[in-house]
Amino acid sequence: MRRVLMRCLAFLVVALTIAAIPAAAWEREDLSAFHERRVKLVRETGGDGVIVLFGYGDADVASSTTMFRQNEMFYYLTGWNEPNAMMLLVPKATKGSNEMIGIEKEILFIPPHDDRAGSYHGELWEGPKLGPDDADASARTGFPIVKSVTLFQSELLEALKGFNKIYTEMTPQPESGEDCFIKDMQSRLKKAAPLATFADFRDVVTRLRMVKSPGEIALIRKAAEASIEAHLAAMKTVRPGMWEYEVAARMQYEYERRGCEWPAYPPIVGSGFYSTVLHYDRDWNQMKDGDVVVMDVAGAYGGYASDITRTLPVNGKFTPRQKEIYGIVLAAADAAIAAARPGVTLGRGGSKGLHQIAYDYINTHGKDLHGKSLGQYFIHGLSHSIGLNVHDPFDYAQPLQPGMVVTIEPGIYIQEEKLGVRIEDDILITENGCEVLTRVLPRAAEEIEKVMGRH
Repeated sequence: MRRVLMRCLAFLVVALTIAAIPAAAWEREDLSAFHERRVKLVRETGGDGVIVLFGYGDADVASSTTMFRQNEMFYYLTGWNEPNAMMLLVPKATKGSNEMIGIEKEILFIPPHDDRAGSYHGELWEGPKLGPDDADASARTGFPIVKSVTLFQSELLEALKGFNKIYTEMTPQPESGEDCFIKDMQSRLKKAAPLATFADFRDVVTRLRMVKSPGEIALIRKAAEASIEAHLAAMKTVRPGMWEYEVAARMQYEYERRGCEWPAYPPIVGSGFYSTVLHYDRDWNQMKDGDVVVMDVAGAYGGYASDITRTLPVNGKFTPRQKEIYGIVLAAADAAIAAARPGVTLGRGGSKGLHQIAYDYINTHGKDLHGKSLGQYFIHGLSHSIGLNVHDPFDYAQPLQPGMVVTIEPGIYIQEEKLGVRIEDDILITENGCEVLTRVLPRAAEEIEKVMGRH
């Protein structure tokens, strides 16, 4: 009996400790930024239906074997990075322009406290979490109303008395792997509200995500700064005989020790022939004297990605041929960066497209071993948007606008010569041009050789 009482007392002490400790949170934007996005979403959808969104559950990310990471759409609108949450937005009934549309109810549903000893995803196993009945729930989430997930269906049905339409995710985000999650969410919603009609708001949120807020830009800067230090560390350690995975591990250590939560994408460290393989992320070869190594490695900070690539000579000195190809890629990147400004497009079509500018430079400078132009070896797009995803949602037919953050990454990959060169920088589009967020990381061949030569 005494043993049972002592065990109960121990659980009680742990439970009280959990209640007293605030849940740790990574760095994120001010909560008002997420509220502003929700207001914009309600206005952009016209205010003729409620907006419902589910966050990931533990099972959606296999959280027992990996760190939990929220569904991007859900995080973008809520800033909430805990599992099994839901969001409900109910428009305020108004007449007139979209600017007059407001939000009647703004509810975040989160699980209640769970301190049961046998609950593998409870607080005794995973640490303290915010509960819907906590006094500071609204202040810590930015939602005026925070309720238990057990009340979601009743609140949804109440909201649908004034509307017959539900806006939600109807299509998965490309490259997200969330097809099953979207299908399951729709099934649950249709079961909860069988008479409602459904509409997809993905295009609306994509337009919002294309232009970054000041808070998002600040987080991308921090991701880039940490990743720059990782690349500098690699420049100081790469040498013949090292394994590619050693370099990848060193770089991950450097950006994570500076606050990045995870890799923005699997690290790509490819030397020799594998410098010509675009998404070579096995990193299992030993680097050889005379080869180049392409390092496409970066971390994510506050959930926001950076994306940086540098090409190094393994022995610290480019050969004349390597330096020739490197110089062509660098000049193509510089030409695209110089032309990057509002009104210009990223895509391959049209004379104003940045891709065409870079391609034209590569195709008119240098030859392969057979005397043919090098344009055929630039085999990927020049640029993509970055944000919560390293390939953030973007409409590539639209012209650039201030506040967009994109990559510039021309490359030449000549497999016959086992020679691949890619140089990738992150740029912020400004009112009159662009700012290179990764400008402090050496780019010129001579600068790279100088950094490598010191060590």
